[in-house]
Amino acid sequence: MNSVPEPTDNLARQIARDLVSVGRVPLILLVLVLISALGVVLITHHSRQLIAQQEQLLIERDQLDIEWRNQILEENSLAEHSRIERLAEKELEMKRPSVDSEVVVQ
Repeated sequence: MNSVPEPTDNLARQIARDLVSVGRVPLILLVLVLISALGVVLITHHSRQLIAQQEQLLIERDQLDIEWRNQILEENSLAEHSRIERLAEKELEMKRPSVDSEVVVQ
């Protein structure tokens, strides 16, 4: 039985024959073009990964900034004079001295 060759087999063989017959310079240039194209693809992929990572870091920075501002507000409210005075009176049972019990040191 005689099998009919696939058109892709003939095409691949024809391309291989043409590449060998044209000489070394065009073949070297073809290889360089392919290497350059692969380099562009790899660098583009790496750039997109870095941009995505940068976006994640910017989001994280914004969240940390919001948390830091909330911490500052909480610190200010905890250090408020009226709150400290109220805690001293309730928890430590401290009272202001009367005018009679004040002692002036010179």
